[in-house]
Amino acid sequence: MSRSSTDSSHRSLGDLRHKLFVPSEWTLEWPVGSSDSGAGTRRRAGSRLRYADIAVLAAASGLISMIALPTLVRVVLLAVLLFFGPGAAILSWVRIPRTAVPAALPILSISVVTLMASTAMWGYRWSPRMWTLWLCLALIGSSVLWYRKHGRPDLPEWIARTRSAVSPPSRAAAIASTRFVLTDRDTLRRNVAGLILALAFFLWLPLLPGLERATYSQFGLLTAGTGPGLVLCMVLIMAAFLIALRRHQLRTMLVAVGLAIVVQRFTVTLVTSAPIYDWTYKHVAVTEYVLDMNRLTPSGVDIYSEWPSFFLVSAWFQHVTGWDTLSLAHVFAPMSHVVLGAAIYGLARVMKFTKRAAITAVMLAEVINWVGQDYYSPQAWAILLAVGFLALLMSSPLTRSAAFLSIVPFAALVPTHQLTPYWLMAVTGVLLVTRRAKPWWLMIPLGVILLGYLYPRLPIVAPYGLFQGFDPVQNASSNVQAEGVLGKQVTSLVCRALSGGVFGLAFVSAIYAWRTKKTFWAPMVMAFGSIMLLAGQSYGGEAIFRVYLYAIPGCVLLITPMFLALFDRQPSQKRPSRVRRVAARTSVAVAVAGAVGSAVLGLQAYFGLWPIVLENRDQIDDARAVAAQAPPGTAVTMLYGSGYPARSTSDYGRLTESNDYWDVPLYALGPEYMQGFPTPDKLGQIDYNASIKDSPTYMVVTRQSLEAMHYYGFVPDDDVNRFRQWLRTNPAWSVRYDDTDTIVYQYGSS
Repeated sequence: MSRSSTDSSHRSLGDLRHKLFVPSEWTLEWPVGSSDSGAGTRRRAGSRLRYADIAVLAAASGLISMIALPTLVRVVLLAVLLFFGPGAAILSWVRIPRTAVPAALPILSISVVTLMASTAMWGYRWSPRMWTLWLCLALIGSSVLWYRKHGRPDLPEWIARTRSAVSPPSRAAAIASTRFVLTDRDTLRRNVAGLILALAFFLWLPLLPGLERATYSQFGLLTAGTGPGLVLCMVLIMAAFLIALRRHQLRTMLVAVGLAIVVQRFTVTLVTSAPIYDWTYKHVAVTEYVLDMNRLTPSGVDIYSEWPSFFLVSAWFQHVTGWDTLSLAHVFAPMSHVVLGAAIYGLARVMKFTKRAAITAVMLAEVINWVGQDYYSPQAWAILLAVGFLALLMSSPLTRSAAFLSIVPFAALVPTHQLTPYWLMAVTGVLLVTRRAKPWWLMIPLGVILLGYLYPRLPIVAPYGLFQGFDPVQNASSNVQAEGVLGKQVTSLVCRALSGGVFGLAFVSAIYAWRTKKTFWAPMVMAFGSIMLLAGQSYGGEAIFRVYLYAIPGCVLLITPMFLALFDRQPSQKRPSRVRRVAARTSVAVAVAGAVGSAVLGLQAYFGLWPIVLENRDQIDDARAVAAQAPPGTAVTMLYGSGYPARSTSDYGRLTESNDYWDVPLYALGPEYMQGFPTPDKLGQIDYNASIKDSPTYMVVTRQSLEAMHYYGFVPDDDVNRFRQWLRTNPAWSVRYDDTDTIVYQYGSS
């Protein structure tokens, strides 16, 4: 190697170290499109990637995903189309602020696919592969038209760059650079945060086997098995984030956010054999029905057939890739958190946050989001669309086209979820009336879409109660009123403390922003607008969870500026004094304690129900076998709905048509029914109801349901044992299936 090449290598290594670890603002540039000032000039593409290029690459990924490749490869390829293709095509033509792109690009993409899948089903043209082909051709056609106006991509240059990147000298330089970075003391000293993140990651990996084998603890996962290690990992991640925040190391901050998502959400995917939460499987069943029947369930089976868009997108994705619903549901939570983080980042940037402040808002949103509404569900998809809509809406004062684009995610949101569009409509109305967004008449098309969709469905939703009375306190009550064991009380207290603390701090932050003349009105409307839902709806005891979920983006937008003001506080250099130094250190300590404390409380609130929310694959397989063989009129009953998801396949459609309550657990009959259970009269009624039916009746006892009865205290343990003894000794009930976690009794079966 020549001397000149050696000097060049050292210079490149120094530049690499400076670029990675020296505090600075990003040099990242978004792709060229209509948001680029030079997009209107006719020129050939240089080294910049353009939105039209992204659209072509996404279209190619979509086309390749329909080839007979390994399933996971097809999943990744189609995901590129889902999250980037349509959005890139739109942004190649429509000008929006670059700050809105992180939210607009993925949300516009999933909005278009959501509308496409819904149109295909409603138009009786359900053919996912055909619609995928047409979508890919439309993206390619859009890019071709854009190239004719703005210049074709410089393919020889891109090919040369690719060859250079994978050439042996480049690989050798990359290895040498990595070795230098890992062994250079100055580099390691500059990136203490990165070392702490590496430590957290390598501490997390050996925890996984112990978490998988964790047994029941009334305080949840954090006190069972290797659960305490999760707390240590989260504390290390937050410490690394705060160090990187102090040093303005934005890339390290992003890595910390990603690792927080891994520890909080991807851990669940890795240590479980199936998606958690019994209610997840009700959504799985709807998607399975669409996949098997190529149509929606008949009207009246459930309300999901009237708001089906989430299930149709899922069915489209699975039909093209061949991925099964349980696998998709298993990874859905971490995936949704990544997209939600991008959307919140874009919303914060639109609200004139610096990149550093925007990443801080994303991290705060991640650690306070304990509410567990990120599972495979319409509301998880809806919150993504809602935050993307808000990012585009708040860009409308800068460019009118952003306001028009915001109609797209709103139109996709309306047939996705029953509640979210009405909260969003109320927030939008306030923002438009107070001129924080423009134009005022945007309410007209949004209202037409919302009310036009609701009106023909009024007879269907009316039985559920459009207005349940003006009683905010009662409507804010949880759907579980039992006091439960000490662990349940502690976890409930943690949830209330974290939620109340977030709302209280958001309110104080709004006052701070008002006093310091910072933006506060729009974030305050987003943060507290969801509380209006409690004025007339309890949403089956889940309204309070929706209120908190909807409030998270607005709350972090309010809290972040005050948090950074505390965290960045320095004593005056002109007039230093002991009091000022103590005040500055106290301010930083308060900010650090609040961030770390929120992360730990968020972990406990999220994992506090472990393991009663677990579902084992053997239990799911047997529940599916029962549903497949069950004739209409079959009943599957449990003490508490956990561990045996009877409603998890397309068979639920025909079973529900014959009996709406075929899988209702006993605790759902209300506290009055469970009072004194099991009395001789109630046991006799169970026998009688089973005896007068021609179809089978199953009584299922699972480990999770027994732990839930103990945890919530619905029925004393001695009474639960008497009920189990009655089943074992009653000659009318015989054991159909028995393993360590589940016993399935069938009435009248020899």
